[in-house]
Amino acid sequence: MPETQGVDSKLYDKQYFESIDGAHYFANNKTAPKFLYAVNISGLTKGDTALDIGCGRGDLMVALAQKGADVTGIDYSEDALEIAQIAIDKQPADLKHKLKVSHSDATALNFPDQTFDYVFMTDIVEHLNPSELKKSFEECKRVLKSKGKLIVHTAPNRWYNDFGYPLWEQPVNKVLNKLFRQKLLIRPIRTEIDFKVHINEQTVLSLKKYLVKTGFNSKIWLGSEYVVPSKKDSTGIQLLEIFRQVLCHAYPLSLLPPLKFIFCNDIWAIAKKV
Repeated sequence: MPETQGVDSKLYDKQYFESIDGAHYFANNKTAPKFLYAVNISGLTKGDTALDIGCGRGDLMVALAQKGADVTGIDYSEDALEIAQIAIDKQPADLKHKLKVSHSDATALNFPDQTFDYVFMTDIVEHLNPSELKKSFEECKRVLKSKGKLIVHTAPNRWYNDFGYPLWEQPVNKVLNKLFRQKLLIRPIRTEIDFKVHINEQTVLSLKKYLVKTGFNSKIWLGSEYVVPSKKDSTGIQLLEIFRQVLCHAYPLSLLPPLKFIFCNDIWAIAKKV
C-alpha cells in the first residue's frame, strides 16, 4: 500500500490558523497554556538558542523569547509566516531582535550541524507522513547540540480518537446535553479538516518507536490537562464539570493506566540524542 502523500501547504491558510487550538488566546495577545507548558518543561534559560518547527502563528516563539531565548521559527505555510511576522513586529524592541522566521520544510532544515540548544515540534508530528516524520526527527538530531533537547507535543492521541471519544465520551455527552441543556462536545470523531491534515496520528508507543529509530532517548507521557475538571465561575457549574469528567473520562482513574491511554488526548515527549 503506497504511503500517504504529504499535506498541501495551501490547506494551512489564515482561516486554519484562526480556528485551531490556542487561537482565542492569540487573538487576545495571550499565550495558550499548552505553549507555556512546553517552555516550562524544556528547561530553557536565557541565552539558549531554539528552533520552532511548524511555528504557525508564532505563539510558542514569543513565549520562548520572553524566557530569554534566541528563537528561529520555520514553516512551509506562507500564511503562517505572515501571521508570525506580524506577531513579532508587535513585540517590544528587546524581544524583536530575538525572533526571526523563515520558509522551510520540516524534513530539510537549512541550518548547520549542532546549531540549537532546543528544538520544538508542537502539533506538527501528526501532520507528517511516516517517512517525513522520520526524516524530520533525523534533521532535529543533526541540528541539535550534543546536549540539546527535542520537545514534542502531538494531539490527538490516536487511541482517544479511536476508542475513548467515540465509544464512551460522545454518547455520554449526548445524554448530558439533553438532561442539563448543555452544549458539550458531540463533534464527529474526526472532522473534515482532521482527515486532510492529520495523516499520522500517534500513540505513546508509536511516537516512542519513531524517536528510538532516529537515535533519541526519550521520556514520553500523556497530558492530564484534558481530563482534569476545568475551573468554572459558579459552584453549580463546577459540580457539573466534575460530574461530567467522572462520567466522560472516569476521572480521576483516567489519570492512571490503563484508562489514561484512551482518555488523555495530549502526548508529550522530551528527547535527547543517544
